Amino acid sequence: MDFTDVAFTALQVVSPVLVAALTWAAAKLASFIRSKVDNEYLRGVLVRLDDAVVTAVKDLQQTVVAEIKAATADGKISETEKQRIKDAAVANVKSYLGTKGIRVLAEVLGLSGGTLDSFLGSKVEAAVHDLRLTERAVSAAPAPKPAAEASRPLASTPA
Repeated sequence: MDFTDVAFTALQVVSPVLVAALTWAAAKLASFIRSKVDNEYLRGVLVRLDDAVVTAVKDLQQTVVAEIKAATADGKISETEKQRIKDAAVANVKSYLGTKGIRVLAEVLGLSGGTLDSFLGSKVEAAVHDLRLTERAVSAAPAPKPAAEASRPLASTPA
């Protein structure tokens, strides 16, 4: 037996193991790529949801809530008005996402009709809470002080 025969025999013995190892590595790589794509897709769906919720809440805050507070004597919103505003915000979120966006969101999160509405309502309430905290922090921050005027001129004048 010469070297070529030995190498050929070794290759015949090792090749099934090598093919199995390559198949396993390819399957693991495909699984990794699939999970990476799924995670990026999920992240994109959730970012679009957050953007729609924040947009709807800020829109209603600027239009409806400000008008209702100004119209009431004590500046408070009744519970029925709060519910009406929340329902309007959820409806706005749904219109911003569109039918395809709602379908994709329900599919990605595994939620059905009523549960999805409840989830969107919770997201709206969370956005309202965050908006209130931001407004309080901004209103509580001290106003910037104007620059102090110089008591003497920048350049001296000869006497």
